[in-house]
Amino acid sequence: MTASDSVQYFKSIASVRETTGSVYRLIKSQGEGNYYKLHDSKLKQVTEYLCNIIARDYGDDYDSIPPHGRWQHINAGGHARMEHLLEQWNSEHVGEVEVARRLIDILVVSVLVDAGAGNKWKYKAGEETYTRSEGLAVASYHLFVDGEFSNGDANCQVNGQMLKQFTMDQFVKGFQVSEENPLSGTEGRLQLIRKLGESLIAHPEIFGPQTRPGGLVDYLHGKASGNQINLNDVWDALMDGFVTIWPTGRTSIEGQPLGDTWILDTKLQAAAASPKWHDKFLDSLVTFHKLTQWLCYSLLVPLESYGYKFVIQNKELQTGLPEYRNGGLFYDFGVIELKPEHLKRGLALTKKLGGEGTLPTFTADDGAIVEWRCLTVGLLDELHSLVNKRLNTNLTLPQVIEAGSWKAGREIAAEKRPSTKSPPIELYSDGTVF
Repeated sequence: MTASDSVQYFKSIASVRETTGSVYRLIKSQGEGNYYKLHDSKLKQVTEYLCNIIARDYGDDYDSIPPHGRWQHINAGGHARMEHLLEQWNSEHVGEVEVARRLIDILVVSVLVDAGAGNKWKYKAGEETYTRSEGLAVASYHLFVDGEFSNGDANCQVNGQMLKQFTMDQFVKGFQVSEENPLSGTEGRLQLIRKLGESLIAHPEIFGPQTRPGGLVDYLHGKASGNQINLNDVWDALMDGFVTIWPTGRTSIEGQPLGDTWILDTKLQAAAASPKWHDKFLDSLVTFHKLTQWLCYSLLVPLESYGYKFVIQNKELQTGLPEYRNGGLFYDFGVIELKPEHLKRGLALTKKLGGEGTLPTFTADDGAIVEWRCLTVGLLDELHSLVNKRLNTNLTLPQVIEAGSWKAGREIAAEKRPSTKSPPIELYSDGTVF
């Protein structure tokens, strides 16, 4: 196989479940990996906890559970912000395809600023205060409706040139950042916004002459058969259009960046019996593409329900999201346990960084983070099956994440660490990972 074959593979959605799955199967067969012990008998407790949350919030009205997406985060606090936008645009007689473009515009920007915000940052909207993912979502919503991402033609649009020129002053003001209100990875997040602008400008074939994320609607219409579109076409457009926004220094093949792809020694061990590439570097790689998957999940609602109302095939290719809420759920219930030597390393980094408390910290490329994320993908697939069996229903994986795992991860974190509500493992982040 050629280098281009390997690049295409590692950028594909199929590679996520395949590469992480080989790590998960190895750890499941051994009861441990290089960084974690696995106690999968404790999944029963997680299932019960999650099903209780679903019963509390939805009863048995499972059809009312929306798929996991950024839309709900923007509506944080019980405010139907997205629906109010739709009402406003309807009153202004905005065409249906343009409505779809605008929804894509806001969701793309909002997702791409949605890496972990840290334990201290807050966003104030009126008399209400939001933190973490919801805070970032509400902040991005206000920047969008205030026209900070627009070139002036219409406030509720996103323009590549405006993103490319986005200033630190705009960012600090828009996200209410200060010494007293620090946001993790501020510089990395700003650079991501600017690089998004550059990508929109560099790919007019996908994003159109207006260089806006919403141009994706028209691009996919050209790819569709009637209104039928394959998830792989949506995925490839996102990967080809946005892969260059990720920081330099990430994993690449012959200079071609692979996005959210990492080296893991456990993966090389998993590949030993049946190597795919017969190359130690390639056989050690695992892919997550978390922000692209989060983006894809979030865009499916506007793509399916507005504009051309696409029917999207092969949605089951997407995996659960390997991020700290889903992963924290399994750690806090003891399904996975850091090995003592790695816990010691993580605590040492916490101390070195001036942190307090007993939570370990790792960088994004550390095997303790990468293996954790592999375990999260595999365990979410198992949890999906267990929840459906327990409830005697047929929820999709995005519904299980929305109604249960992400929310359960947050709630168990608040129970165990009420003062910070932080995840059980800290990520020393540049604001571009998860």
